[in-house]
Amino acid sequence: MQSLGTTIRNLRLKNKLSQTELAHLINIPSQSKISAWESDNSLPDVLEAQKLAAVFDLTLEELVGGTYNRD
Repeated sequence: MQSLGTTIRNLRLKNKLSQTELAHLINIPSQSKISAWESDNSLPDVLEAQKLAAVFDLTLEELVGGTYNRD
């Protein structure tokens, strides 16, 4: 099973988003938080995770569990 950071990075790249674009979509003022999540240096809080799931059209369980379709 991949880490949440890897999942976020893979989903971001799959959706052709920069870290800055993703930060904007979930109302985070800087891409540094996205970078920290992707490198597994921190984790999104529940509200941030819910926003990420919505952006990627996933349930929170699919996002956190890494069970989305990777194709």
